[in-house]
Amino acid sequence: MKIGLIGNNISCSNAPDIHIRLAKIFQIPLEYLLFDLKDKGENYFVVLLEELRVAGFKGVNITFPFKEKVIKHVDNLSKNSRNVGSANTLIFRKKISAQNPDYTGFLKTYNFHFGKNTPGKILVLGAGGVSRAVTFALASLGVEKIFLIDKDKLKAGNLSRDLSLLNINCVVTKPDQIEKIISSFDGIINCTPVGHYDFPGCPLGNLMPNKKQWIFDVVYTPAKTDFIIKGEEVGAKIISGIDLFIFQAIDAFLYFAENKENNHDLTNHIHKLRKHYFDKLYI
Repeated sequence: MKIGLIGNNISCSNAPDIHIRLAKIFQIPLEYLLFDLKDKGENYFVVLLEELRVAGFKGVNITFPFKEKVIKHVDNLSKNSRNVGSANTLIFRKKISAQNPDYTGFLKTYNFHFGKNTPGKILVLGAGGVSRAVTFALASLGVEKIFLIDKDKLKAGNLSRDLSLLNINCVVTKPDQIEKIISSFDGIINCTPVGHYDFPGCPLGNLMPNKKQWIFDVVYTPAKTDFIIKGEEVGAKIISGIDLFIFQAIDAFLYFAENKENNHDLTNHIHKLRKHYFDKLYI
């Protein structure tokens, strides 16, 4: 089975490693390739999708900055992909189908850490593809209120509007308003690439979380971002992007393997996968 990852600045991605590990569990021979398009345009992205489909690839994972753009280049959208407006997994058959394991992966990450507890007031940094998956997942969990920040006001406004159609209380917030209300959030989620090896920095700037909050960073390369380190310094509950990486990879692989019956078997491997990647990355 041939699959791969398409995105920008993905040389440090652990996607090949985890999919090869999952393939061994399923006893499926696998080839996983990286397609870094950081110096390419969207037109090349579209051409590449068709080339890979014709070449016999089973499908591909999609990451920044193509999760939203890919929607208009596929034939079939899953319900989650359509509702969220982004996709991170494509399945190639005669036509191309899109799925969103970011959405289900975040749900499983949240449930892993909080069980059935309902999210309260959540600050979400970023309004791109992964943010759409995360915020719609928060909506399905019954979130009390989402405060949304993005330097792209149009993108933030569109996401807030889409959430309001589901009667979700979401407000677009200006960065300079956060300092006064940062202590009121129950959780803070970074859905921007800030903190990645190629986008150093902290999405909170000079602001600090507090020990009563939980913080979650979708970035996992490095796993200890400046944002995560700030959370550790104040004693906040930390949820690493490693968890989303693992849970979404499992769901994506199940689509590639077309074998959801073994979901229980994979569940038994979650703790081993978490130990492996936390030992490897959370240093």
